[in-house]
Amino acid sequence: MSLVRMESHGGARLIVLDDPTRRNLLSGELCRQISEAVARANADPAASAIVITGAPPAFCAGAHLDDLEAAAGGETETLHLVYRSFIDVADSALPTIAAVNGIAVGAGMNLALACDIRLAAEDARFDCRFLKIGLHPGGGHGWMLLRAVGWAEAARMLLLDRALNADEARAAGLVQEVVAGGTLLDSALALARRTEALPRDLLIRAKETLRMAVASDHAGALARETEEQMASLQQPAFKALVARLKGEIGKR
Repeated sequence: MSLVRMESHGGARLIVLDDPTRRNLLSGELCRQISEAVARANADPAASAIVITGAPPAFCAGAHLDDLEAAAGGETETLHLVYRSFIDVADSALPTIAAVNGIAVGAGMNLALACDIRLAAEDARFDCRFLKIGLHPGGGHGWMLLRAVGWAEAARMLLLDRALNADEARAAGLVQEVVAGGTLLDSALALARRTEALPRDLLIRAKETLRMAVASDHAGALARETEEQMASLQQPAFKALVARLKGEIGKR
């Protein structure tokens, strides 16, 4: 049974969680299909970015309570499939954009947090909810949330059970843009397709350098960037794009 569908829109690959009657709960099978879809997109030489969204009415309502109860009894395979999907999204070589429609709750928030960029519809809502059901956060939730919004806001959301609407999430830095619900996918796909004009290999290497910079000091990041920049100077893409730029300047 297909619980995830993938569509091509130019260089953008749209991954849709497609279990709307259960508000796209993160079952083991759905998460396995998320991981497979991300792998297919990254392996596609014509793909340059990934957009992840949920079939209406929700982005993702989180983990299934039955799976959490099973994990309490020692059956943790499904839980690890869920966690694996977060890592696969976070480790995507291509840029990833979450198009958050409706609710993103608990583990559903993790999926959005695993993406590089988040766009939200006006009716989006972000709710950690772990402690509210007596559950410690999992799946790297605290690590990702802290890096998205900083200590104070992460503490307020997680420890004080504060859910955010779309505008509040934008103000906190959790999302980069709020758009009208009917234009969410068009906006996310338009953003993703901006990568089509960029050299794919260079895009991938630049994202990897950003990822490494998170765990590096300034000097280490400078050394890495210098190495990569020197390599890019020798690539045909650099020479062609600079020649085009010089031609445009010359016409002004």
